[in-house]
Amino acid sequence: MNVGIIGTGAYAIAIASLLENKHVNIMMWTAIETEYKELSNTYKNSNALDFKLNSKTKFTMDIVKLLAENETIILAIPAKFINSTVALMKGYITNHQILIATKGIEGQEKMLIHEYLKRELKTEKITCLSGPSFAKEVIKKEPMGLTLASENKASLDYFINLFSNIPYLTLDKTSDITGCELCGILKNIVAIFSGILDGLGVNSSTNAKFLVDASKDIQKVIHYFGGDEETFTTYAGMGDLILTCTSIKSRNYTFGKLIGEGKDFNSYKEITTIEGLENLNAIHTLFEKNNIKSGIVDILYEIVYLGQPKEIIYNYLTNL
Repeated sequence: MNVGIIGTGAYAIAIASLLENKHVNIMMWTAIETEYKELSNTYKNSNALDFKLNSKTKFTMDIVKLLAENETIILAIPAKFINSTVALMKGYITNHQILIATKGIEGQEKMLIHEYLKRELKTEKITCLSGPSFAKEVIKKEPMGLTLASENKASLDYFINLFSNIPYLTLDKTSDITGCELCGILKNIVAIFSGILDGLGVNSSTNAKFLVDASKDIQKVIHYFGGDEETFTTYAGMGDLILTCTSIKSRNYTFGKLIGEGKDFNSYKEITTIEGLENLNAIHTLFEKNNIKSGIVDILYEIVYLGQPKEIIYNYLTNL
């Protein structure tokens, strides 16, 4: 099997590490020439992750070549690059199986990524991969769990087969790709909120209350968009929420903690990708368009974009 991975960042490399003993041929695409040269010479992207890829891994800056030579495509780039990357793919997708390994929302029209791919690439063969999986921990090959989701049963079975028989990996599956994607988007926003609470110094009981309330919010949003509330009980839902809302290794949580402590968060924002922040404006717009009320999203938007004091976060905790 030939697998093309679009992206050479930390998570793209982590996914490649999952597959390196699966006897598949891997080709990775990057639009950044310095990354391409380093990967071609050393099989490492030192700016992303301290991991040396298998010497059989190939690299390219030609996305048409990647699509022509690989029937399986894994999309592992930040959500902010979805529009520009999909534009390069249009017209070259035929019988490909596509896996979304990006957590976020399409930025221009505020669509879930699988909906955007379906419309732009004219394909139903789309699956989503999500779950609690820091790239730096995936490469350690210790026990972990991930969720695969697709409305297309054949595609779901295809990727279950691809990621099966990896000794340290447990998979669960669902047909609810909408719920799976929403979990991946909202947990990053919740993680920023949780980090702010930590920075404010709230006690453990208050934080536990918040996580329960936030979980209910996520389930309500999934239901509104036609997904299955039970999807929250998968690795993509509860699993990822626990990980990102309780660990300083989470960039979203760390960003929130800086806000809560009253420290300068702009410098941190400039040196790292904060998925929850990048998607906050888009998800806020999407919710307004659909008349959805979410205290977490609304309050974070007011703090980050409207300059409201971080203390208004207590409104969510006390006015449910």
